Amino acid sequence: MTLIAVVAAMTAMAQGRLDLRINEVMVQNDSNYVDQDGHRSAWIEIFNASHSTNAIEKMFITTYKQDFIQNYFKEEEQKSNKKRNQLLNELAEKHGDSIYVIPRGDVDTKVGPRTHVVFFADGKDADGTFHLPFKLEAGKDNYIALYDVNGDLVDEVIVPADLPANQSFARISEEAIDLHKGSRDFDNAEWQVRDGKTEATAISPAKFNARPVNENIQKFKDEDPSGILLTLMSMGVVFSALLLLYILFKLFGKAFATKDKKKEERGESGEERVESGEVPDSKSPSDDEAIAAICMALYQHFNAHDEESGVITIDHSHEAHSAWGSKGNLLLHKPEHHENH
Repeated sequence: MTLIAVVAAMTAMAQGRLDLRINEVMVQNDSNYVDQDGHRSAWIEIFNASHSTNAIEKMFITTYKQDFIQNYFKEEEQKSNKKRNQLLNELAEKHGDSIYVIPRGDVDTKVGPRTHVVFFADGKDADGTFHLPFKLEAGKDNYIALYDVNGDLVDEVIVPADLPANQSFARISEEAIDLHKGSRDFDNAEWQVRDGKTEATAISPAKFNARPVNENIQKFKDEDPSGILLTLMSMGVVFSALLLLYILFKLFGKAFATKDKKKEERGESGEERVESGEVPDSKSPSDDEAIAAICMALYQHFNAHDEESGVITIDHSHEAHSAWGSKGNLLLHKPEHHENH
């Protein structure tokens, strides 16, 4: 059970990292969107689309296209038996200006559920964890990819060359991410250019491009204004859970009762004694001696004394005393002294 739990946890963690998404990119930043040091640079926002915290440490951010990475994997795997994470690390050492390995040890690399983290493409990776070793170039297509620690492609985006300055290239909505979680290919239809002039096109690094109204909640509110349907659904879920527990307890009870009944039947028929090596119908020679010893012990117990009259008789006919009743006999006698005349 412990092994199954560990495997399930590792699978869930890996699946959670696959829900990380490149959410918004700004290439030419001349506005007030600055880093922690007050510098203006291009930035890349990554969104955790899952409902659990995901650690992005040891993941890879690169500007190398998928074809280049895959061809490198094929060539190196034919030469050696190295795993893809090892190959990516080696490639990052060779091309550190285009592949960034997110380091360990920074608590901010743990991205909370439905939250974001921003990386600055300023070419100054020595400034901290969230500074990339490469820059994004204005006036040309910028390819950005996010790889998992095992070398799997997590997400990719192609920022168009005609993206204006101080505007971002962002996902259209949260639903676009949720509906395409299984897809790893870039789809231009899921993206839009944001100029920051309206609420619908707001530019918000480290904040999701939130909608003012959740359509699903609003739709449910319109269809059930009094809340009766919600109440019935809630009560139905609770009572269904209780009914399921009742059925499970009844089934377990019957199973254990049947098991106990079978044990009792085996005990009455003497099957358990036979299985343990005891033969109930046979009698060894020592059985008679044991029975005789038990009978003799019972006889002596119930006939330990004769019937007495209760009268004490003292006999004075003997003057001799035992050592217990005579002090003279208990004392050491002084030896007699004989003088020689």
